[in-house]
Amino acid sequence: MASNVASELILFIASLLVAGMVAGGLYVVTQDISDGITVRGKDLAYSLRLNFEIINDPENIPTDNTGAYIFYIKNIGKVPFTFESNSIIVFIDGNMIPSSNLTFVNLNNPTSNQLYPYDVGEIHVATFLSSGYHKIVVILSNGKQRALIFRIG
Repeated sequence: MASNVASELILFIASLLVAGMVAGGLYVVTQDISDGITVRGKDLAYSLRLNFEIINDPENIPTDNTGAYIFYIKNIGKVPFTFESNSIIVFIDGNMIPSSNLTFVNLNNPTSNQLYPYDVGEIHVATFLSSGYHKIVVILSNGKQRALIFRIG
């Protein structure tokens, strides 16, 4: 009789330990999923607030006094972004333009390397382009990109 009680007590304690471990495991997995959703949600919210547009006239791309082409970028988002050669990549016709051939000018605040909401900046691209249609792609450091097909007369 005493051996029945002892074995039932051991099985009861073992089942409580197993149930506790399963509950703890489920809690850890649920918490990990919750944290992942929170982080992804914050990243997505920031990405939605960060937006820009290339606002050139595609039929008339201006040049500066050195012959570099000028592309106008407007921050149409709700947060500023860094506007300099180490945070923006420029491709023309699929070829990456080296950062040494790029000059960034914030028209609203020339001393700032941040493009704040509603600010307009210039990207001066020193490269040779034949006459005809070309495509520029501007990519920010977070991966947000915009493209413009333009014509050189």
